[in-house]
Amino acid sequence: MNTTKIVIVGGGFGGSYTAQYLNSMLGDSAEITLINKSNYFLFTPLLPEVATGGLTPQSIVEPLREIFRGHAVSCVEDTVIEIKTDTKEVITTHATYSYDYAVIGAGAETNYFGVSGARENTFTLKDLNDAITLRNHIISTFEQAVKTKNKDLLSYAVIGAGATGVELAGEFEDYIKHTLCSYYKDSGFSEKDVKISLITNLPEILAQFPATMRKHALSILTKKGVDVIINSTVSKIEPHLITFADGKSLQAHTIVWVAGVKPSLSEIKGIEAGLKGRMEINEYLQNIKHPEIFGLGDASGTLPMLAQIAVQQAKTVTYNINALISKKELKKFKTNVKGLLISLGKWSALGHFKGITLRGPLMWWLWRTIYLFNFHSWKKRLEIAVEWTVNLFYPRDITYIK
Repeated sequence: MNTTKIVIVGGGFGGSYTAQYLNSMLGDSAEITLINKSNYFLFTPLLPEVATGGLTPQSIVEPLREIFRGHAVSCVEDTVIEIKTDTKEVITTHATYSYDYAVIGAGAETNYFGVSGARENTFTLKDLNDAITLRNHIISTFEQAVKTKNKDLLSYAVIGAGATGVELAGEFEDYIKHTLCSYYKDSGFSEKDVKISLITNLPEILAQFPATMRKHALSILTKKGVDVIINSTVSKIEPHLITFADGKSLQAHTIVWVAGVKPSLSEIKGIEAGLKGRMEINEYLQNIKHPEIFGLGDASGTLPMLAQIAVQQAKTVTYNINALISKKELKKFKTNVKGLLISLGKWSALGHFKGITLRGPLMWWLWRTIYLFNFHSWKKRLEIAVEWTVNLFYPRDITYIK
């Protein structure tokens, strides 16, 4: 009997959970290959905490080989450059992998929307290196400010008021105004010298979230001292200077761009993308032209780019691949957004469940608990639980990581 070959492109939420579910369902009857650009699974929702000293970089990554140790999943660190649908082959920079079924979970990358100077003059927050670079920069600006007595260096702007931008602005307030200002209190600077701006071209922050969450988030950030700037389209970014479409400008020494993402599908030849750059799939999560190829997560379909949706899709993809192997009826994917959570800094979070929005320390604890159980291994969950517990009693970390 021939072993079914399954190749999964991308080791994010969609890809890694698909590999996990397929391994549990098919075991040794399938040859599962998981290809990812890095050798680890990255828990992207916690990048703002790494960027602001709330967690160490190692806390939010799990080595893929460790996750699948002892299982029938081969982990490959490589970049996929082409999928040959006629010969059923996945081509990477170093090898070729044949498949009976392929799963595309290539994820997304930062979208600068063609804004002049955005790529060159801003920081972003899409991967682990981004978070480390941003944290190092924040620490170094405080050192420079102390040496030069220039408080203009303590100005920060976050462009993009989706979930990442809002969470980052809240974490900035905690890290910069409280942690760093306390360590540098002999510098003559105070919390009032720190300027944090959150910028969006839309009428409200968190535009895709329920109205109650938008309202409470705005209220909390404003009380924290974050300057929320709405209806302001960025047209150009120069070093430490943001220019808007209406001709107005804003000076900020540190500018972070989290205004949106675009699917990484364009990097892979052989797979056509739809109008928004995402692979077109049917209700069974199959590619509309090649039913042996499945798509999920940020790179496919039209659903919101949420981790919980990618994990749910992984279950449907697993079921349907097994159904094709067993010649059974396929199952349609049904979205089930169980709830929405947003962290706004230490002891502050918002949660929306079944039409009700809750806030406060309880939601902050719940936010952490839910995220904790979305890691693959108990080892990693325990590591983070211990780190979070210790951090309740100590300031955030200000180590410059080289």
